Amino acid sequence: LYKANQHIQSIMKNYVLIPAIMFSLFSCKQNSDKSAEKNLTGDSQQLENLETCYEAVHGQDSVKLSVIYSAGNITGSLLYNNPQSSNFSTGTFTGTKSGDTLKLLSRTATGGNISFNEIYLLNKSGKLYEGIGEVEKINDSTTVFSDPTKIDFNKSFVFSKTECNF
Repeated sequence: LYKANQHIQSIMKNYVLIPAIMFSLFSCKQNSDKSAEKNLTGDSQQLENLETCYEAVHGQDSVKLSVIYSAGNITGSLLYNNPQSSNFSTGTFTGTKSGDTLKLLSRTATGGNISFNEIYLLNKSGKLYEGIGEVEKINDSTTVFSDPTKIDFNKSFVFSKTECNF
């Protein structure tokens, strides 16, 4: 009877020990899941506010862009250089992303004049392709595309990623 009692106690210890081990493993798994979730959230937030810079050259003209994605919105700056006319423009832009297209409104200053223009950029294979098309003036300083469905992304600047040093 004594040996039977010891055997039952041994089995009871295992019944208590096994659930305790399972509980510990489950708790560790939950903590590692939460930790991984925090890392993913942190990584996406880090990517969310990441600055990416691009540069394009078309003939003797060059354009540099600094693009920042933040909370679904896009902000950034641009520098346009045209050595033929000894002219350069600086500006800022804001906008949104719709599919693979960045839809931006830029504010540029050239020789004391300020203008607002729509800019559409197609994001394809890690490059940005500037769209061109018919535009209309809304007022003295603002132009927008007449028909955004007819924008051509194959005839203007092609931006490649570059260092952010402007």
